[in-house]
Amino acid sequence: MNSLPVPTPDPMALPGPVWLMMALLLVTFLLHLVAMNLTVGGTAIALICTLRRKRDTFAGRLAADLLRVLPVSLAFTITLGVAALLFVQVLYGNLLYASSILIGAFWIAVIPALVVAYYATYYSKSHQGGSGALWLSLTLLLGIGFVYVNNLTLMMAPQRWLAMYRESAAGLHLNWSEPTLIPRYLHFMLGAFAIAGLIVFAAGVWQRSTEYGQWLLTRGSQWFVAPTVLNYLVGMWFLVSLPRPVLIDLFTGSALGAILIGFGMLLPLAAIMHIVLAARTEKTLLHARLGIAATLLTLVVMVSIRQLVRTAYVGSFVRLGDLPVSSQWSVIALFLVLFVAGLAAVYAMLRPWAWGGTKPALSRAATGD
Repeated sequence: MNSLPVPTPDPMALPGPVWLMMALLLVTFLLHLVAMNLTVGGTAIALICTLRRKRDTFAGRLAADLLRVLPVSLAFTITLGVAALLFVQVLYGNLLYASSILIGAFWIAVIPALVVAYYATYYSKSHQGGSGALWLSLTLLLGIGFVYVNNLTLMMAPQRWLAMYRESAAGLHLNWSEPTLIPRYLHFMLGAFAIAGLIVFAAGVWQRSTEYGQWLLTRGSQWFVAPTVLNYLVGMWFLVSLPRPVLIDLFTGSALGAILIGFGMLLPLAAIMHIVLAARTEKTLLHARLGIAATLLTLVVMVSIRQLVRTAYVGSFVRLGDLPVSSQWSVIALFLVLFVAGLAAVYAMLRPWAWGGTKPALSRAATGD
């Protein structure tokens, strides 16, 4: 019998089967990840462009375009993050609540940090002057990401909880003893910069017939390729930092783990190759589509691997299959209908706002249309 101080799961039955709750967790987290990547990476790129705008007119244009998008993407990051976090609580609430208590001061600080980061971003949009507000926003966003990585790794390590709580109950702990903490955090942040660069690249592909479009295409490909290459190495670091039992389970527990890791290694290389070819050959559109598709598949694979790693960590003391289930199919059906309708409504609202019928927002704002 497990002697670790793991709270018993909530006796309230799950509202649906475990596989459905897990699917919704992965889908909402994937959507959150895309919005987060644009927000964090876009803020970093906007800051770089703001610092360069006196030497490069196009950099100033891109900074202005990104600042128009970032307040919206941050709002989506928060909303979708709440959805993903709710499904984590449904499946792993007994773990997440315990780890949240241990880092409670930092966990609570996330809320005011998000508020300040949002208004700093909005201020940067409204007052396109200095870079101070962008520095503040980026620093807070990076700090929030670090707190989340701490909590979501600590929830998988109940063997550390009791000693940490006995040391201090003030909620000021961070999970520094976790060997995957730094590579996991860097993996997310480098990925955010790369995806934001890919979005800039995509805007350049759309307007590749213009000088500004070519600039976006070139810079976007650079901002995607460089962090992706570096992230490939960080991903290897993260992999070898996993505890040996987790690593063995990941590779030998099922064929799925080994297959996903194989795809996770090959797809980024394919994405890099096609984005480079898109920027340097005449078949820009073909290679851009293939590069973007490979990147999106990489995100799906990485989200799946992340869940397999979590399962390997907590499998010895949390058995999701043993959780009581009382399926409420009418409620689930209503939720799915509203979820799909909500996504459709968001798309309908963002499409004219972002594309304006003929040109994407990045290009339209830059050309003064």
